[in-house]
Amino acid sequence: MSARRWVWGVWALVLLCYVVPYGLLDQVHAWYGSFLFWCVIGILVIVANIMITRTFQAGPARDVLSRNDELHDDGEQ
Repeated sequence: MSARRWVWGVWALVLLCYVVPYGLLDQVHAWYGSFLFWCVIGILVIVANIMITRTFQAGPARDVLSRNDELHDDGEQ
């Protein structure tokens, strides 16, 4: 699955975080109704973020002085 689909999946989960507790679980007055749902969604978002970033690669390390700036002997540029 591509990273773009995972990103859309995260947005869908965020939308569900509002719709389900304030819509479907509106009549549940116990604290654990929404809390359990948000915990499960939180774990799913973490998994989705891992899937999104698994193909990221580290770029080449750049030197601080790579902008053609040279330091003089006295430390000034």
